[in-house]
Amino acid sequence: MPFRGVVIAEALKDPTVVNKLSVYRARITDEGVPIDYEGHTGRWHLYWIEADQETISFIQRETKRGWYAHFWEGDRLLVIYDDAAFELSRDNPPSWRPAIEHGVKQGIPRGELDFVTED
Repeated sequence: MPFRGVVIAEALKDPTVVNKLSVYRARITDEGVPIDYEGHTGRWHLYWIEADQETISFIQRETKRGWYAHFWEGDRLLVIYDDAAFELSRDNPPSWRPAIEHGVKQGIPRGELDFVTED
């Protein structure tokens, strides 16, 4: 069974790689969302995808520092950064601590490290 996940196009070195993914839902935010940690704002383009492990590894290689993507299947939760991957329990938020701490060290605001796993 494939993983489902959320990828933000602005998190990718080349946002056009989204065209290679199996997208089943998309959402564009309103203007004014932070797109970097230098004060620039814009819109986020969020894509809900289905992915196998190979696709997840591909997305990880394309992820910019200071961003992440996350995937779920059953109770499994995978959180990937450019330089690390975490396998956690989807239904056990205290198990998310290592992934959250890694994101904070990369400069991601703690409030953005919520790993929403709903379709």
